[in-house]
Amino acid sequence: MQMNLREQLEELLPKLLPTSPTEAIKGTELIRLVRQKLGEGYSDASLRHHFSLIAAEPESKIAKVERGQGYYRRTHSNTSGQTRGILPIFLGENNSGTNNTRAKALAIAVRYYDTSGHGVFVFSNSEEGNSWLQPDLAIVEWPEGDWDGKSLIFDKEALKRRQMLGNAQIKVRSACLSYSRDLEEVRKDFFRTLATSSWAQTSELILVGELPDELICHELRDLAAKYGVSIKCLDIPGPCLNKLPNAEEIFKAEDQDCINILSELSPIHLAVGQRKNNILSTEELMTGEVQALFNWLSTCLEKGCVEEYEFRVSCY
Repeated sequence: MQMNLREQLEELLPKLLPTSPTEAIKGTELIRLVRQKLGEGYSDASLRHHFSLIAAEPESKIAKVERGQGYYRRTHSNTSGQTRGILPIFLGENNSGTNNTRAKALAIAVRYYDTSGHGVFVFSNSEEGNSWLQPDLAIVEWPEGDWDGKSLIFDKEALKRRQMLGNAQIKVRSACLSYSRDLEEVRKDFFRTLATSSWAQTSELILVGELPDELICHELRDLAAKYGVSIKCLDIPGPCLNKLPNAEEIFKAEDQDCINILSELSPIHLAVGQRKNNILSTEELMTGEVQALFNWLSTCLEKGCVEEYEFRVSCY
């Protein structure tokens, strides 16, 4: 019986990785080494996600450098005292309260969308939320399909109809997060959403936490009407937000458990965005993590399906 990707990596990675964290191999180089053995059948995003997933398991033979970049082979001598999460982006327990709040808000946004059947690509800068070149998330609306186990198999005829009608086979939304209730900070988050979305069909500002006051809501609606940005508030009372599990637990929770955890959320649409008709050059798309995003989507289309592990992908 042919091994799946995870089984192949669990067998291969210990042979490729050093035992010292100081000699850890970064993700890009590790992908190159893996491809020499496994070929070109898997996207960069899928491989990166598997690296993070395997490294997060307590009994795994590989580990990720704590608060750094690169992977190494785990031994008894180099694991004492370590705490790890499934992705570093959702860890924040030893950081400031601000970082903890952002990590939890980000995990809430990711799980809100992926438990509703969307694909979610997490950009590496989303941990800080200060990039004016890349958004925090890309939210993917998959084409029609049927579930086979835990994989979504695309409907080939539906895809053909989309092509004939000139519709996108996959819809991609660029999204930035905001959890501040300060008008100046929220305005900054709005314009960062706008600035980082040139490659996407639509853009969205996601507010996590209690619905802002009427002054901020009015300001955001005016900006959205002018610039065509969608705005959604994942409204949850402050005491309920504080009682939620930490970011790592939210991210790792099984779908039904996560739906229960986030049951206090009340999505409120403050503004509906407009689809953009801008045509981008190949060079503008094929750079950095945006390239990894489109490689992932292209691979899914080529395979005709999206597997369970690909609903949440990080290029961290």
